[in-house]
Amino acid sequence: MPRKLTKPWIDAFLDYTKDTEIPKEYLKWVAISVIASSLKRHVYLWYRKIKFQPNMYVILVGPPGIGKDEAINKVLDLVNDSKTANILNDWHTPEEVIDEISVGWGHVNLKVGQVMTAGVVEDHTCCIIAPELAVFLQQYDNLHSLMCSWWNKDTFEYKTKNKGKHSIENMSVSLLGGCVPDFVRSLSKDRMAPITGGFTARTIFVYATEKSQLIKNNFGAPIQSQNKLRQDLIDDLIDISNLKGQISVSKEASILWEEVYEEHNKRGVIDSDASTNFKSRISSHIIKTAITTCVSESDTLIITRDQLRRAIEYVESVRDKVDIVFRCVGESPLAVTMDKAQKYIETVGICSYKTLLRVMYRDATEDQLNAILVVLEKTGLIISKLNGKDVEYWATNQNGNGNGTTPHKTKGVVIP
Repeated sequence: MPRKLTKPWIDAFLDYTKDTEIPKEYLKWVAISVIASSLKRHVYLWYRKIKFQPNMYVILVGPPGIGKDEAINKVLDLVNDSKTANILNDWHTPEEVIDEISVGWGHVNLKVGQVMTAGVVEDHTCCIIAPELAVFLQQYDNLHSLMCSWWNKDTFEYKTKNKGKHSIENMSVSLLGGCVPDFVRSLSKDRMAPITGGFTARTIFVYATEKSQLIKNNFGAPIQSQNKLRQDLIDDLIDISNLKGQISVSKEASILWEEVYEEHNKRGVIDSDASTNFKSRISSHIIKTAITTCVSESDTLIITRDQLRRAIEYVESVRDKVDIVFRCVGESPLAVTMDKAQKYIETVGICSYKTLLRVMYRDATEDQLNAILVVLEKTGLIISKLNGKDVEYWATNQNGNGNGTTPHKTKGVVIP
């Protein structure tokens, strides 16, 4: 059946949500997430002799009220009506999640005397919805390691107290959630576990700090054209969920892959742990995203150069902000204070020492602040200049080596 939408599903979803204040990056990735969850295990791509499925972990990161929940609810509304993905809420314990996946969806509970006349294929795939990711992960110490295992395994073995050892075949787990930046460091009781345990390497953290726009007058029910677009999105999502088979890569797309592969796998000399771990799996993220951009556009199951290019751009935008998301995560007790000082200087562009001291006096002593400023300057994140009797600190534009030295001013900021 021909698609009803005249453009790729992701683009149509952006049209459907154009009258919202939700950050565009959030909208792109929740659209990618719902396509990936709807595909389940029906399509796949062979790469390095590995069978890649499109399941993903996508986490929206940003301050309260920016639109994380709204973005998730927008796609959940479509999934609930299309019934293309199996949804698990974040109140499930790890044991309950395993039980749900083990039982599967589409199974038949026979009563005494009933005879099953047709085989039922059990579906062991799901998407966990966790609008408050910190709450979900903090409750269970072993959940990070479980999530790492679920991301790239299609067979999962587990034990129960009363029934012994079991295994789940053909499983696939996706995750769509959200958290504020301050909660990233609280994902586990072990401060470094989210990074060192591999969870961040497997997760797309979509970072935003501002709404896409401010809409003053947006009262009233959806207009008829929006209702039609919503139905078309549902119908085409059903069409996408019914696709089956192996994905292939066009010759032009293969050439593009060869051009970017080596660059993506280069390690910077001052890469953080979070950045290094994400880069270790960036190829996997691009492949999974490329599968979704391909089926978003057509039923051909052939990834074109343009579709691969879009996937690369989506993932690169995440890669470039990984360090921002995780720069306050670490063993140093001053990591959070350092992050706050850096953010303030970046926001105003130029800041006098006296002003910064007034801003930060509740967070650090003067000696601690001086130590933080020394570290930020030595790492090239800020530069200082003497202005009369006071010192000014300038934010820098970072280049690829982290040695940016070009100061920039923020208009409208008054420096005392």
